[in-house]
Amino acid sequence: MGRRVGRPRRVGVLVASAALAAALLAGCSSATGSAAGTTPTEPPPPAVPHPFGLLTCTPRYGVRFCPGGGSRRVPSFDGVPLDADVTLPATGRGPFPLIVLLHGLGQSKTAFEVDHVDTSPGAENNVALASNGWAVLNYTARGFGGSCGTAASRAGTPACAKGWIQLADQRYEIRDTQYLAGELVDEGLVQPRIAVAGLSYGGGQSLELAVLKDRVRLTNGTLVPWVSPLHHVPMSVGAVFAQWAWDDLADALVPNGHLSAAATTPASADVSPMGVPKLSWDALLYGVTTAGYLSPPGVDPRSDLTTWEHALAAGEPATAIDAAALHEVQTYKSAIGIPLPPGGPAPTVILNGWNDTLFPASEALHYAARVTAAHDLTPMLLLLADVGHGWAANDPAVTAAETARGIAFLDAVVRRRTQPETGVVVSPTSCTGPETGTTAGSSLAALQHGTVTLTGANDQVVTSSGGSTATATQLNPAYAGKAFCHALPPGTAPGTATYQLAVGSHPRTLLGSPTITATLHVVGNYPELVGRLWDVAPDGSRQLVSINVYRPNVDLAAGTPTTATATTTMSFALTPNDYTFAAGHTIELQLVGSTAPLFRASNGTFHVTVSGARVTVPVS
Repeated sequence: MGRRVGRPRRVGVLVASAALAAALLAGCSSATGSAAGTTPTEPPPPAVPHPFGLLTCTPRYGVRFCPGGGSRRVPSFDGVPLDADVTLPATGRGPFPLIVLLHGLGQSKTAFEVDHVDTSPGAENNVALASNGWAVLNYTARGFGGSCGTAASRAGTPACAKGWIQLADQRYEIRDTQYLAGELVDEGLVQPRIAVAGLSYGGGQSLELAVLKDRVRLTNGTLVPWVSPLHHVPMSVGAVFAQWAWDDLADALVPNGHLSAAATTPASADVSPMGVPKLSWDALLYGVTTAGYLSPPGVDPRSDLTTWEHALAAGEPATAIDAAALHEVQTYKSAIGIPLPPGGPAPTVILNGWNDTLFPASEALHYAARVTAAHDLTPMLLLLADVGHGWAANDPAVTAAETARGIAFLDAVVRRRTQPETGVVVSPTSCTGPETGTTAGSSLAALQHGTVTLTGANDQVVTSSGGSTATATQLNPAYAGKAFCHALPPGTAPGTATYQLAVGSHPRTLLGSPTITATLHVVGNYPELVGRLWDVAPDGSRQLVSINVYRPNVDLAAGTPTTATATTTMSFALTPNDYTFAAGHTIELQLVGSTAPLFRASNGTFHVTVSGARVTVPVS
């Protein structure tokens, strides 16, 4: 019991038939037509490359490096200057296959750049990829660093006036990627079917690009075919590698517990009722954006991050500002807000973490479920391991192996036009040593071989004032990061509901999301329930295994008195994991009224009588 504490660091779902996979991998695009009166043709490669007509390429580290920035920033579709570098193979005129590398929140173009020779076929950086035949585009997202993010980068640059952070918006940041790639196509330097890889902030954008595929979201919200800006060459995303990614940013930041990791649920279910903010994460992420360039409060309703943060942090009752923020985040800053294209998204590989408390593995599983439900035979590979943000171990060997798998997927689809690896590959959470071994299958469900059930014979009461403040403080991944492999002392707290199952003489391995069903009798206002699954050792010490929050859709209106009563049913899933409970231990599910500051404590006063509770734990 107990596993190493990780530090955030960089480092299938559905298998297509052979015939359809061949069609997908052939690079067919549904983007038809071009500017009136023109015939799109791919221009010839340049004799001497000057990416964007601005950059000069020089031999370095066994490749050609073409640095930008400063006076060589590249104007985007709306004139905002972007700090971009291009790296090319050591020889050749192209057109090369292009991969765009998208950095994390608060980072810059250098996040995926190295200053040494690297020819590793599975490494994710500009030199290694260019050494293996790719043209590589690294650029700093608008509003960060040299892309209008610093006062110095904005000085004397009128085009930066509105170049603030748009939070991975399809109408701005995503269109920046598409526009820059289109310019390189117009120069004859790269092929029009591109690859994209990104981490965290870049991972969410990667999934958005996968669903857009061959479409552009204009600033008025409409979708149009994606063509290069000058020669109107039809373009598409050939494949993406999304790491530590979100499908629905509204659910990731303000979860209500209504998303399913095992089946498709509509986007509307994630925001109605309004969820419970991940208070510590939301505050930390907003703090990162303040180091860049934010829209002044009240100026840009599309990305008014300061106003949104203050409104969500204030808590219940929900306001029109809260609703507007979640609508913008879900519709324009999440893959879930984009209608699926004909034939499905671009071929996709997703690497998400079991113990990532910001963008858990459920985000990847929900994305895959939506694609599967639409009967889109998109080649897809899910890599689920103990990687990601706070609580994740990020074992270097696991990270390297999974990254190499992701790069191999891109290489197969875009460069070699062969069938990639598909399905799901899981690596376990381990608290007793390095994670070892992987298990592969066609889907997560195919790897599950039954369930165990925890039930409660009697009604139990959860109160808004119950639970242990000391325990909740230690469950704060944004700052402490020690919930995993950091066993907490024994003890129970008043105002909580507890359900247990002895493991017995043989270990049990959880694989997937524990699901809780119950009838709730609520007295009070603004209720919330946090589900926590524990591994309890014989000495009573406990290790957290899974957690999530649920918002009952009752007594949430402004002015609801503390004497209000309501009855409702609950069905919600905790975040998934691949975790083994040792023989002689106990699986324990605990319902509490607050786990602040991970989830914001309610402004209400309530007690909830839980009846007929049933906890279903999938096992491998």
